[in-house]
Amino acid sequence: QIDMPPKELELLYCLAASPNQVFTREQLYQQVWDGTYMGDDNTVNVHISNLRSKLAKASPTEYIKTVWGIGFKMCD
Repeated sequence: QIDMPPKELELLYCLAASPNQVFTREQLYQQVWDGTYMGDDNTVNVHISNLRSKLAKASPTEYIKTVWGIGFKMCD
C-alpha cells in the first residue's frame, strides 16, 4: 500500500490510464489541476518526482519515464 495525496493519485491515474502515451506538462496540468498551464510552473515536476519516490519504495521497476523535451509517460 502506498499513501499519497489526491493530486498525486489523480496524476498516477492519468498516466496509468494511457500507458506509453506521452503527456506534456501542459496536458497533465490541465487534466489534473483543471487550470491553464503558465509554462514556468514546477507543480507537475514536483508531483512526478514524489510519485517516482513512492513507487520506487514499493518496486525497483521505473514506471514513469521522462521523454526529454516532451513530457512523461507510464510504461506498461
